[in-house]
Amino acid sequence: MLAFTKLVGMLLMPLGLIWLGLWGSAYWAFRRRVRGLGFALMGLAVGLALVGNVQLGHRLMGRLEAEVQPFSSKDAPLEALFVLGGGSAVDEQGRPALGDSGDRIVEAARLWHAGRVRWLVASGASQGTGPGSRNLGEETRTLWKDLGIPESAIRVIEEPCVITRDEVQAYTRLKAREGWQRVGLLSSAWHLPRAMALARRTGLEAVPVASDRRGRVPRWELWHLVPQQEGLHNTQGFCWEWLGRSMGR
Repeated sequence: MLAFTKLVGMLLMPLGLIWLGLWGSAYWAFRRRVRGLGFALMGLAVGLALVGNVQLGHRLMGRLEAEVQPFSSKDAPLEALFVLGGGSAVDEQGRPALGDSGDRIVEAARLWHAGRVRWLVASGASQGTGPGSRNLGEETRTLWKDLGIPESAIRVIEEPCVITRDEVQAYTRLKAREGWQRVGLLSSAWHLPRAMALARRTGLEAVPVASDRRGRVPRWELWHLVPQQEGLHNTQGFCWEWLGRSMGR
């Protein structure tokens, strides 16, 4: 009964209603003998079911994450940990808060408290400079301080880094200036393969440190037949990473 109730609920959500509308429109087209339109609508319905499938979305994320091994407590400590921007958000009062990928900020703090890293380095900017822009590095600094990290252990990349390539290039220059030998690059596990590819292209030698893993496939449930936001989000994330990696960005 619970599975059936959730199935009905998902079908009544906006995405479920659009999906039902496609199937209903395909049925109407076949009844009117407009076969070309009917097959096109069926194709759209099947395509939406695939890209919005929860199981498929998690499997695609898992393919990206499988390229990155967990940072082990047996590994040697890091002199510095570079944390890519994108983990912070701003609440209704304008204060920094953890975003959807905020696990990277917490993971960095956890590693510092465990004595696994000496310096935490934050970066990132939203929309470059000017009205409405955000300094993601400063937001991360504020959150780290709230998590008990002393100011003396935090560095922030001052130059605006809007995309991952900008951040990696800034990290490369900072590492050379400071003379650090063993550094880490921390981001969401599904984003790290692209970030590490950029690091290799830039000449940045870094240990990948993953957070925010989303590749664990949930147990199949009846309501997973209906396309859902979670599936779309993960599938689009996979496609975005694949596109960015293909374009070298």
